[in-house]
Amino acid sequence: MKSYSFVAVLAALLFFNVTNFALGQEARATLGGRVFDATGGVIPGAEIVVISEATGVKQQTITNNEGNWIVQFLIPGPYSFTVSVPGFKTTERKGLTLQAADNKQIDVKLEVGEVSQVVEVQAETPLIDTTSATSGTVITEEQITEMPSMSRVTTLLATLSPGVIAQDQNQNVAHLWSYNAASQFTVNGGRNNVRSNNFELDGMPNIRADGKVGFMPPPDAVQEFRVQMNAYDASLGRQAGATVQMVIKSGKAQYHGSSYWFNQNNLLNANLFQTNLSGGEKPAIHFNEYGGTFGGPVRIPGVYNGKERTFFFVSFDGTRNSDPRFDIRSVPTDLERKGDFSQSFTTQLVSGQRIKYPINIYDPASVDSKGYRKQFTNNVIPTSRLNPIALKILEFVPLPNTPSDETSNATNNFVPASTRDNKMAVLAVRVDHTWNNSHKSFGSYRWYHEDELTGNIFANASTGQYQTRIPTGLGLDHVWTMRPTLVLNLRWNVSRFVDDNRDNGAGFDPAPLGFPASYVAQMEKASFPRITGLFGDIGTNSAGNYTATTYYTWSATMNHSMGNMMFKYGADYWVLQSAESNIGNQGRFDFDNTNWTRPRADVSGGTGNGSRLAALLLGLPNAGQFPRNANGFFSQHFTGLFVQNDWRVTPRLTLNLGLRWDYETPVTERFDRLTSDYDVTAVNPINDAAQAAYASILTKNASNAIVQQAAQLVPASAFKVLGNQLFAGVDGHPREVFNSDFREVQPRIGFAYRLRPSTVIRGGVGKFVQASFDNGWQNGFSRTTTFIATQDNYYTPYDTLSNPFQGGILAPTGSSLGPLTNLGQGVNLYNQDPGRLHSWEYSLHVQQEYRGWLFEIGYTHNKTYGIGQNRNVNLPTLALWQQLRAPRFDANGRPLDKLLWDEQIPNPFFQLAGVTGSIASNKNINLSQIIRPITILGDTNRELNPLGENQYDAMLLKVERRFKGGFSLLNSFTWSKLFEDTSLLGPEIAGPFVEHKLGGEDRPLHLSVSGIWNLPFGRNKKVWGTMPKALDLALGGWELSGHYNIQSGVPVVFSTDCFYDGQNISLPRDQQSIDKWFDTSHFIRFPDKNTDISTYPSWTGIQNLPGYNYKPAANDSIKNGVYQDFATNIRTFPTRWGNVRASRTNELNMGIYKNFTIREDLRLQYRFETFNAFNHVRFGAPNTDPTSASFGRVTPTQQNNARQVQMALKLYF
Repeated sequence: MKSYSFVAVLAALLFFNVTNFALGQEARATLGGRVFDATGGVIPGAEIVVISEATGVKQQTITNNEGNWIVQFLIPGPYSFTVSVPGFKTTERKGLTLQAADNKQIDVKLEVGEVSQVVEVQAETPLIDTTSATSGTVITEEQITEMPSMSRVTTLLATLSPGVIAQDQNQNVAHLWSYNAASQFTVNGGRNNVRSNNFELDGMPNIRADGKVGFMPPPDAVQEFRVQMNAYDASLGRQAGATVQMVIKSGKAQYHGSSYWFNQNNLLNANLFQTNLSGGEKPAIHFNEYGGTFGGPVRIPGVYNGKERTFFFVSFDGTRNSDPRFDIRSVPTDLERKGDFSQSFTTQLVSGQRIKYPINIYDPASVDSKGYRKQFTNNVIPTSRLNPIALKILEFVPLPNTPSDETSNATNNFVPASTRDNKMAVLAVRVDHTWNNSHKSFGSYRWYHEDELTGNIFANASTGQYQTRIPTGLGLDHVWTMRPTLVLNLRWNVSRFVDDNRDNGAGFDPAPLGFPASYVAQMEKASFPRITGLFGDIGTNSAGNYTATTYYTWSATMNHSMGNMMFKYGADYWVLQSAESNIGNQGRFDFDNTNWTRPRADVSGGTGNGSRLAALLLGLPNAGQFPRNANGFFSQHFTGLFVQNDWRVTPRLTLNLGLRWDYETPVTERFDRLTSDYDVTAVNPINDAAQAAYASILTKNASNAIVQQAAQLVPASAFKVLGNQLFAGVDGHPREVFNSDFREVQPRIGFAYRLRPSTVIRGGVGKFVQASFDNGWQNGFSRTTTFIATQDNYYTPYDTLSNPFQGGILAPTGSSLGPLTNLGQGVNLYNQDPGRLHSWEYSLHVQQEYRGWLFEIGYTHNKTYGIGQNRNVNLPTLALWQQLRAPRFDANGRPLDKLLWDEQIPNPFFQLAGVTGSIASNKNINLSQIIRPITILGDTNRELNPLGENQYDAMLLKVERRFKGGFSLLNSFTWSKLFEDTSLLGPEIAGPFVEHKLGGEDRPLHLSVSGIWNLPFGRNKKVWGTMPKALDLALGGWELSGHYNIQSGVPVVFSTDCFYDGQNISLPRDQQSIDKWFDTSHFIRFPDKNTDISTYPSWTGIQNLPGYNYKPAANDSIKNGVYQDFATNIRTFPTRWGNVRASRTNELNMGIYKNFTIREDLRLQYRFETFNAFNHVRFGAPNTDPTSASFGRVTPTQQNNARQVQMALKLYF
């Protein structure tokens, strides 16, 4: 839908004082209404006095000519107000409670009489907002502090609201330092963890550069927060899901405070599924959180008394935590560590049966001229051939401690007993001051420091990660009531978030392992070597990763009341900065295939042939790298303009009309250490040399059939080297990563119609634009030295574990080499006009209030556009692609072992001046390389093409009873569907065919039931209110609370292409198990040789493939694209399946509390809380790879937490 259709309707609003700058994202409340006489006539000039019952602070205003009045920027809490005018009795309205971002309009009818006569009205605060189209849910102070919470992370209570879906934490318990986990929920189908939600603290930004929540205050410091959805108020921006507005508590007229201590340990906990499975003991948990709050008026005896003027609030929280990390690893047996694979095996699922295959190890040093290798006798590597560095590394890998799962002899045979250890301190301070009736201010400061060690599963330098997080922030706010109809709000905020991370192996000296001293000397920071493809990956992946993100924000809000209209106009200005440094690994060695130990050097070996572990023992990685990473200081500026008119057309109907415009500058780097683009059509300076080398190859290999095939496909005259790297700020190129986007106009229109006094219909439509912070690529300023495993396709090794990176570690060249920068090593490209991810929302809700209960039903539609997609810019033509992948046969009709696509020719880039990376060191390259547009590169993706979409539709239900009389209840239900068009089905070159599929966070059903109940018996209670004190100690003061949450699991992903017969694969729940999660009989992997074809059912359609009639000799192992490469076919079945899902979330958290009233102003509370009370287990998704021995099985690792118990003491004073 185009925004311009709304612009014409709303543009006139911009003429009303648009020069007043504002940021309208306001968490404070608004109170107003209209004053009538007995005949219904409006009364202008009536005096209104709004009184905070918590602080005693008063604010005065008068009604305008339409009888309307409004008081804004009120701190959430209890209020009363009086209305007085000569000739009428004074009316006093008490018992009002204002919540975060409330806009309560309460009309008052005055009685004729003397002003001195007071009519007192004690009534409940209306639960429904009759003036706004915006929907949402307020999470109250009682829910924040009294609901059982294992994490004590306030934002996660957002899942109490309909439309909010919690993402699976997967083995992580969120805590106050967990900005990732604290941000892991989606609202109204917003994109997962890509800035779809906006977080505010006291109305000021509370986000990191990646869009996640920045500072998380302890629950006891939070007054309440609101989840703003369908926010048709134009003052709300930078989000396409929801805005979470959190308010820190303020001091009150009386001194109040609290102290607390929470404890978790494993004594009363249940055991994890996988630990029970292995016969292990319950993991030890030691969690202690302690702290307190204190607030009240600022008083300095003999100097200053801030009663009814100045108030402070301070909160401190400390945490000491040690909790288990859940993992299963595969480690070698004692025999395998000695090079003995005689007892080793693997399995494969064939036609529903698991077949066992022995592991066969071939000697890489025995290769003959045709590429064949000899098998080690009895599959035992001689001791003399074992690499000493590999043996040293294996000393850091423990022996198995649990039996293998039988998919091989050494799969999932080690269950670690590792922990996550945390130390944290949190401080939050707020000071409020009322200068007079026209001016009031507040300032806030927040800080925390957290240190963590996690993932040290082998309990040594080969595993584990350290992290340090230090967010700080300072905010100032001032409200100036210029006149009753004109209010200005000024704000300034600075927030800084520091992440300092490193692996446990950083600082480890690798020299004692046997690495050459010349190699160790080139390390920026000595570290344990990174080993991938084995043991679940070990070693140092990051020797140091430091990020410091700083936000500076300035804003003001001008609110202008004009008759029945309330105008807001404004702008806000942000400066975002991110300083980044990443040392990376200090040498990575990959063992992720069996190339060195398979039967042939240049052909895959088949099931059971070759071993990654054997390659390690021989000291032969198949790949690796050593990076020199760039530092960066990235900056972005943001400006937002908006105008909003809330027009009370009639006492029943209010229209919300808004228009917003956002502009983000493209990111720049302070020292221009960025690439701006890659010109895919420019001729590279090495073109002439490469062209000559290619021509020479064609001439010297006149008798080579494959080379001559290359000559037909690409004659020497047609061979070119295209592609030039462009740099920011060099040769006239812009400093910015992207082109500027000035198009983000966001029209919004909403309505609220009061059908009856207790019934409201609200709805609207609007455009919402997400924030972005894409800081570009730094090719040239980073440089990776490639581990050259071989120069002749695994016939002979080049770099080895004992002699790695023989050419030395290469230094970055910056922009000095221009188009020759990292030539041959691949490039990163961005679309230069990515636009901004944005969504159109539509909603319609009906709310009904009945005797203190709120009932709501609604529908929401959210369509998101501009989701960034990758597109390959280096594909050959479709005709050439199909030609080179066609089956080939010899004169006898025997299928050839290789596709023409995979055949090799001499490399025209071999040792060519200016070319770097493996393409410069390999003597041969695939024939398919030269038919690409950019001949020196392989697949090359241009990112952030704004082509992706998703669509969310949901029915939302809510039943709520606000906390009153010791009882509250909040029930929410969401029935939704999320679809996305964000990936290709089948090869890109053949389409591309964009798949319309279920979204990754599609969870059709979500039910949340939460409640708090102070049992009504005991002293001063409804039941037995005169109970003796001694008996009250045992029977009185009990409180129950709980939260039941059940939601669908995520859809299963079938990413591996295979044959599927189109039948239903779901199993009834009573037949589903971790060994068979779905019916695997409807899938068959692609065959890898023609002898397999006879075992395939007819529905696969492969019985009559070319070459099938050829009868191989006994030793003739045929492997050909006819059977093993179906990439030229277009897949027809989806990648995500809604009828097969990962296990659902089904958890009940419960709390039983005992309150001891020591005296009127002193109360002690004992808390007993249990989480996942019924110990429901949630597993991950099943294996969906038909080529895997674990196809259809679920790894028996519990993803959620087993039942845990938390106890606490809290003292309120």
